[in-house]
Amino acid sequence: MKKLLFYPSLLIIILFCSFAPAEWVKIQSKEGRYSILFPNKPTESEQSVETEIGAMQLKVMMYEVGKFKDDNAVYGIIYADYPDTLIHSDFKDEIIDAFFENSINGAAKNMKGTVLSEKKVTYKNYPGRHAVVSFMEGEGIMHLQIFLVKNRGYILEVGCETKKDNNPAIDKFFQSFVLEEGLKK
Repeated sequence: MKKLLFYPSLLIIILFCSFAPAEWVKIQSKEGRYSILFPNKPTESEQSVETEIGAMQLKVMMYEVGKFKDDNAVYGIIYADYPDTLIHSDFKDEIIDAFFENSINGAAKNMKGTVLSEKKVTYKNYPGRHAVVSFMEGEGIMHLQIFLVKNRGYILEVGCETKKDNNPAIDKFFQSFVLEEGLKK
């Protein structure tokens, strides 16, 4: 009789555990000098992008949710090093403001979207911006946090359907970003 009760109980436990939310994965990038939480393991890539100042190397970590249940469709972090004669977090506010404006407008243009809002934010003492971009003819929302740390730009992004905007996972992702000590540049 005990065996008969054990099997249904085991089955119930297995079923409930299979629907439990997964723990987020901590990703550490030694080269990027940061750590961040993703809902699942992201893919890592490198892209070369032609810009007005020449080819820029972008380091990308991206997690596309796909078939897994999540309020968001994509999570990502991108970073690039700029020539420190071009941009640096110690430069005058006007130059830094133009850097962020160009970054946000460029991202919106790439998505064929519209900037809905932008506000100044900081990480430690480094300047940044939080921007919200509407894309896919209003069906999608992309939250961007951009930071300038010395001559390195970091872009954190979370995209979702407009009806799922402002979900807690957006803040969880952004708030998990940590710069590692000993930043060299």
